[in-house]
Amino acid sequence: MIGLEDIKKNIDLPDSIKSSAVKFSEGEYLHKLIKENKFKKTLETGFGLGLSAASIITASQSKHVGIDPFQVNYDSYGLKNIEKLGLTPYLEFHADYSHAILPKLLTEKRTFDFIFIDGDHKFDGQFVDFYYAALLIEKNGFIVLHDTWMRSTTYLVNYIKKNRKDFQYVPQELRNIAVFKKVGADNRDWVHFEGFGGSSKSFITHKMIQKIHEEEDSFLKKTAIKLKNILK
Repeated sequence: MIGLEDIKKNIDLPDSIKSSAVKFSEGEYLHKLIKENKFKKTLETGFGLGLSAASIITASQSKHVGIDPFQVNYDSYGLKNIEKLGLTPYLEFHADYSHAILPKLLTEKRTFDFIFIDGDHKFDGQFVDFYYAALLIEKNGFIVLHDTWMRSTTYLVNYIKKNRKDFQYVPQELRNIAVFKKVGADNRDWVHFEGFGGSSKSFITHKMIQKIHEEEDSFLKKTAIKLKNILK
């Protein structure tokens, strides 16, 4: 199979859309991460110009799942690059939205040891991708977020750090990537939530809801209910 140098020499990155692509240094990092951990079951949301997919496939040398409804907007450069590099047999591509495909993969009981999130960069879009990725990832697997320079991605990183103790943040040198390792089960209480941004009012209201849930039928619980109704 080809290597990273072959990708650099042969992949087409048009100047008009090159700025939106994964950088070679980031592709090298993904390649190294997958190879060192011997990951074989990989997935990514967003496909772009195919550099991340090529880097992942050449590291795992296994079938890779790519999800992107917008390849037509890139003149299918990502798929063309994968074909040019001879990697098409290793690609399972879904030309659809991740919020449609990820639940199907979950229903099919598919699991993965590496997931790269680089599709919709709105907070809610990324959150949905992470929500399903967290259900699809195996223990000791990695979820990687791209474009941490964006506020929406930073909020998601903060959410995971504060709310998902089943994931461990893995420090690394690249400033535009955040890496989380699945280290255990999600044992949160059904009302669990730790703020990662927002107003003081929403913070206080949630603390009241937590107190209502935790307390027995007591004076403190009745007081918390009254405060919650005032703050709503």
